[in-house]
Amino acid sequence: MPLPTHAAVTRFVASLLPFKENDVPLLYHVPRRHRYDAELALIDRIVLSITPTPGVYDFIGHTETYHPPRTLCFLHRPWQLDRRAVRGDTLVLSSHTSFDENLTVGWNPPLATRLGMTEENWFCVQGYKGDATRKIGIVGSVSIPRYTILERIQGEFGQTEMIQEGQSDEIRVVAIMNAFNEEELMRVLDMAQERTWVPDASFEARGRHVLYITGQPRESGMLAATALGLTVACVGHKTTEEWGIRFMAAALRTAYPNVPVEEVCEEEEPIIRKPVKNVVAPVSTPVEVMQ
Repeated sequence: MPLPTHAAVTRFVASLLPFKENDVPLLYHVPRRHRYDAELALIDRIVLSITPTPGVYDFIGHTETYHPPRTLCFLHRPWQLDRRAVRGDTLVLSSHTSFDENLTVGWNPPLATRLGMTEENWFCVQGYKGDATRKIGIVGSVSIPRYTILERIQGEFGQTEMIQEGQSDEIRVVAIMNAFNEEELMRVLDMAQERTWVPDASFEARGRHVLYITGQPRESGMLAATALGLTVACVGHKTTEEWGIRFMAAALRTAYPNVPVEEVCEEEEPIIRKPVKNVVAPVSTPVEVMQ
């Protein structure tokens, strides 16, 4: 099997992450070669990471090796990339908004399917913060014991930041949402009730058969969920990003079985800025800078 080109893998990644107007450029860092042609540039290795941590530069940075593997890198949050440290033949792809929308918690059909939802019994929650086209969730009708679906969530993400059990052991509606506040909770319940998935019951019992999966716990969302009787699973923001990286890596391995695909999962190093101490000093005395 021939090696894939930069152009081929770029098209494949674009098929997983549909274009968004407000996203970072998919072609985030293009090789700095005079005769670079994406249709001809071959790839020996693919690297994926949330951010450009030190382990990423081990794969894409300058090296004394005479012929290092020709590498394509994908970054979800690329802003701290040191372009000067990237080898001249390396292509760096990126997606932030589309990745969050399609491969974390939100409109994520592959995750929904793994958790027991089916396409004929789910709908999209769309529109958020002034963006009417933004897909922020997928909601589906199921019939699953609560402990079973919580085990599936644990299996998918490897961990959960917080679980709040609701008023019922039977889950009939699952909402995978990229926002967690009272307004979105009510929107999910209203849309589910329109489809007769939840009973037209009292306020306190309205959400008792609903499981709401999201990233970070939010006070507004937790208070509303408690009042409505929902079960809530907060898996953590970075955990959802790691799920997306693993999903992309698996898809790339299937598409290009002759190319090694590496996942770099490291803690992002914080940026430490040295404070400058302002000192009123005589002209002959230099301003002191704290090291």
